[in-house]
Amino acid sequence: MPSYTGTIRCSHCYEEGHNKRKCTRLTQEIKDTYKGNIRVAERYRSGEYDHKLRPGTDDERLDERNWNITYHTQRAEEFRKQYLKRTKIDLATGQKVTNKRAKAERMRKVKCGYCGDYGHTRRVCPAVKDDYKVYKALTKKYRQAAYDRLRELNVNIGSMVFTRRWSNGAYKNVLYLVTGFKMDNVDYHSTMAECVKVTSPQGHGDLWLAVHQLDQLITQGKAHASASPVVLKPNALDGVKLIKEAFPTSDSRPWGYTRYGDEAVNEAREALGIPAPL
Repeated sequence: MPSYTGTIRCSHCYEEGHNKRKCTRLTQEIKDTYKGNIRVAERYRSGEYDHKLRPGTDDERLDERNWNITYHTQRAEEFRKQYLKRTKIDLATGQKVTNKRAKAERMRKVKCGYCGDYGHTRRVCPAVKDDYKVYKALTKKYRQAAYDRLRELNVNIGSMVFTRRWSNGAYKNVLYLVTGFKMDNVDYHSTMAECVKVTSPQGHGDLWLAVHQLDQLITQGKAHASASPVVLKPNALDGVKLIKEAFPTSDSRPWGYTRYGDEAVNEAREALGIPAPL
């Protein structure tokens, strides 16, 4: 930081005229430390430093040798990265690194928040893009199945549904009428979503029911089918969530989409020609 005289003083070597980022002495020290660790690792690897190993069995001495090789190799890698960041020169090759290559070097350490692999971010993750294709295919399948079941049950606008509600100190059967459908509530992540709107003529408000709930009520005699099944507009089944809605950025990959996940996902993936995850 600037001193009271207005000059810059390095926090590493304490000389004036430059900061720590531009300190040539620190840069040289990083380079020397890298070379020193590489040299030590090679001497352990060649057996030149076997006299430094502690007495013990052959296996114990081999373990100690390998530990030293790994330790000094990792230390050298740390200083190689520091030198690369300061100078754009890779000490391992002696060559200047382009911006593109430097970015690739940085990306090697980046872990994807979706699939957990290294080398890319969630924004460009191929796994989330493939899973979204599977999600859309399965959403279409399950939404169509829910619609087909509604038609089989002859549920339509005006169908009567009776439910028990607490009123005036006792449970009473309250009449509701089907007044609407929202099929895009049903997707692969919510296959049993409430998609049928029912309204009370007596002013008890609205309720939303799932297809399987209506099926159960009809079986129990608590709902009555219409004379003809519902016919929705052709695009009523087309809506699909955006990728960020289907796979929120705060969440990692759902288990169902992994290699050992849902069988339906694996079948859809095979039908779409998408390779199975490793």
